[in-house]
Amino acid sequence: MKIALLGSTGMLGSKMAELLKTGGHELLTPSHSEVDLNRPHGIENFFKNNHFDVLVNCAAFTRVDACEEPAKFSMAWNVNGTSVGWLAKFCKKTQRTLVHFSTDYVFDGQKEDAYVESDLPAPLNTYGKTKLQGEKLIQMENPVYYLVRTSWVFGPQGDNFVNKIADLLISKPRVEVVSDQVGGPTYTGDLAQFAIELLEKKAKPGIYHFCNEGFASWFEFAKEIQKQTGFVSCEVAPVLSENIFRPAVRPANSRLDSSKAVLTVGHAFRSWRESLGDYLMKDFKNEPT
Repeated sequence: MKIALLGSTGMLGSKMAELLKTGGHELLTPSHSEVDLNRPHGIENFFKNNHFDVLVNCAAFTRVDACEEPAKFSMAWNVNGTSVGWLAKFCKKTQRTLVHFSTDYVFDGQKEDAYVESDLPAPLNTYGKTKLQGEKLIQMENPVYYLVRTSWVFGPQGDNFVNKIADLLISKPRVEVVSDQVGGPTYTGDLAQFAIELLEKKAKPGIYHFCNEGFASWFEFAKEIQKQTGFVSCEVAPVLSENIFRPAVRPANSRLDSSKAVLTVGHAFRSWRESLGDYLMKDFKNEPT
């Protein structure tokens, strides 16, 4: 397949590019200046001027707290919402397949169990609202699409929880981590591989949930990072969400049920702890001081 990949230098996009190349796919990676999702009017020219079979969109405005800032709202809405609708529109018009990624933050966290694809979204924060708008526009245009919701993503080439915690474990005597929010840590390498499997298997189009096997609180995630890095001199302490101010409200339950994804590709996914170990071994750059 010839695949156009947006956001190829980002945390997810860089892994996607790596695995697509390894798999022998022909890859087109337009620069930000060629396809700027904050300026949707330029998208049509990209579709007209390039030949490809599939568009994979790994570009997004993912700074959750920044989305609450009035100065960033327009950009977040354009990148995560409006432009996604244009991508879907032109994919349908030109008979190309669209792969797009969304988030656990489209849910309000009130459900006791893990969320399935058919659960009704009700985002608590602006980031979740912009991502939900992108989802709605894809479904309204209805091209052939794979919309993959994921959670708590970590990987190389980006700002992520694993790196932040590792830096704090090295530099601070004590760090407090939220213990009353639960979700599924997800390694970009496994997420990208799942999306590629959907394409290669020509799976049924639609919405899929994907995260690595197992769930954890942010505190439990941090303790596992400490265990696997060996940065044990820092005390990792649990704290309730209400005691830490953040501009964007987070859902208490971010768990996504990946059962549909498992059935579709025909195999289980590895645990987040195993994937964390893989990331720390292959891609992690910090060294203890």
